[in-house]
Order: sequence, then structure tokens, then C-alpha cells
Amino acid sequence: MGFRLARTVAKGKGMGDMSPLGKLILTVMLWGVRFAAAAIAAIAAIFIWQKWLSAADEITRQDYTFLAILVALLIAALWFARSLARELRR
Repeated sequence: MGFRLARTVAKGKGMGDMSPLGKLILTVMLWGVRFAAAAIAAIAAIFIWQKWLSAADEITRQDYTFLAILVALLIAALWFARSLARELRR
């Protein structure tokens, strides 16, 4: 049974007959991930705006680390959204 399922999924026919509830859940997840990506981008933009336009604060190593973590999270969210969208298209 497991071998037959693995062979079916490998051919790309495994998720074609997804239930309406499954499609709904994936759609909700897709929009949630898109919202999370937009929120991460907004946080990064506000942080950059705050640091670069304010003459009082200098940019420190911790600021660059925080921005790197935000960029990594943004890339991961966009990658996950791309995977969900591709799965919904099948």
C-alpha cells in the first residue's frame, strides 16, 4: 500500500483529487502566509525608516542581525507561499 502511494505521488497524481475542505485549508494558509510576509516586510521597512532617518541612533551589529533574521523569515514565508500556490494549481 505504501509503495503504491509513493509511486502515485512521485508521478504527480497524488493531490489532484483534493477535497474541497483541503483546498479551503490550503487557501486560508496561503492568504495567512501572504499576510505574514507583508507584516514582516512592513516591520523591516519601519525599522529601516526608524534607523536611517533618525540622526540620533547609529546602526549597530545587532541591527544588521535583526534585519538579516527578518529577511530570512521573509524569504521562508514567500517560499512557503509559492509552494502552497503551486499545490493549489495542481
